[in-house]
Amino acid sequence: MLRYYDERAPEYEEAYVLGTGTASLPDPNVFRTEAALLERIVGRFARGRLVDLACGTGYWLPQYAEHCSGITAFDQSERMLDEFRTKVTRLGLGERCRVVAGDFFGYQFDAAAFDCALVGFFLSHLIEAQEKLLFDALEHMLAPSGRFLILDSAYSADRARFNAKVERQQRRLNDGTRFEIYKRYCDRRDIAGWAGQYNVTTAIEHFGTAFYAVSGTFNRSSLRP
Repeated sequence: MLRYYDERAPEYEEAYVLGTGTASLPDPNVFRTEAALLERIVGRFARGRLVDLACGTGYWLPQYAEHCSGITAFDQSERMLDEFRTKVTRLGLGERCRVVAGDFFGYQFDAAAFDCALVGFFLSHLIEAQEKLLFDALEHMLAPSGRFLILDSAYSADRARFNAKVERQQRRLNDGTRFEIYKRYCDRRDIAGWAGQYNVTTAIEHFGTAFYAVSGTFNRSSLRP
């Protein structure tokens, strides 16, 4: 998986701006249209100290940067982070932005360090046991009133025509290089289940053919199950 994202870094954003580079949904307009919707959601969500988990190339950076007093960008792929750093320089955000390379499941985040967390297209690459670890880490790193926003691939009726809900996908780069990656899509029922599993209150900001956006907070006043 890491090698795939390293190699894909220069063309990663084509999925949003051209609607290409993914393994499903043959109509590229679906991706472009819904990416634009997510951009507006990110802009409304971001405030204060933000951590961008699995930040990739920083596609969402222009949408949230102006609203944030501090930005921490976290990813395992150095080549993705190189693309992110280029955006930071272009936007003049060097003084407000910290870039961190690491394995999410081996990294110790500071407690209550962030007001909001953006998790973009990371959860769908996690097995169910890792999903719990993600929510545990979010609860640890967010301030008591902190919020999270998860953006990812939706398991919609149209998606189900082309993909299994959980599968190994073949991905092809522009030069023809092929990779196989793990993908686990979420539907509305999965998202509704997070409340009981992880003691969160969530709101579906968008659930479309290609993507979803879910914001949420942790119910810290009650006991975890």
